[in-house]
Amino acid sequence: MWEKPNIPLGLLTLSGGLAGVILLIAWRSAVGAPNLLLILLPPIIVFGGGLAGILLLRNSLQQSVTRLNQELNEERRLRLEVQSQCEETIAKRIFELQVANGALNREIAERIQAEGEVRELQKQLQLILDSAGEGILGLDNKGRVVFINRAAALMLGWEPEELIGNTHHQLIHHHHADGTPHPEEECPIYMAYRDGLVHFRTGDVFWCKNGTSFPVEYVSTPIRDRGMLTGAVVVFRDMNTFL
Repeated sequence: MWEKPNIPLGLLTLSGGLAGVILLIAWRSAVGAPNLLLILLPPIIVFGGGLAGILLLRNSLQQSVTRLNQELNEERRLRLEVQSQCEETIAKRIFELQVANGALNREIAERIQAEGEVRELQKQLQLILDSAGEGILGLDNKGRVVFINRAAALMLGWEPEELIGNTHHQLIHHHHADGTPHPEEECPIYMAYRDGLVHFRTGDVFWCKNGTSFPVEYVSTPIRDRGMLTGAVVVFRDMNTFL
């Protein structure tokens, strides 16, 4: 902001006569209106003449220029300081985002690799199961089928996806050979994932999708995970093929 220059009154008197008086009036009335003083000074100095007026003009202009330069330098310093702070904050944030993005990419890559390894293990397990001549069923602790090999699917006449997720007892072990209902609580397969013991049975029957049955011999072995019963594996064979 423009400030009224500090002009010694002696210089105003020295500038001489009417010109000095006019200069004094202009100087006092120029508060908040620097352009007025700048407009009035040259003709006053010319009118008043003499070295004092020239010195007065030069002194006033030098003070104004000095103040303007100081204000500009301070404004420039503040602007550069704010710009530097902003750039530092932005650079820090970009670095943090790059670190987080790198960690996320590593986690995604590790997960993709782990999922690939799991799929490969599942494939190998299924190949092993399908190579077995006996039927194999994997059950959870609710009696639902979680996996089945090819031999079991062929003997029972079900597609694997038709059995997986469904309760084995309701589909293949619901009646005795004489047609009387077979309560689930009396089923040795059911008991394996309840009492944690291995149950073997011969002379029992499994029922096929088409409503027929065949005599079976099977063993139901409980599955434990960290000491908890999580299901059972049932291995069976069609006794008609062994007669």
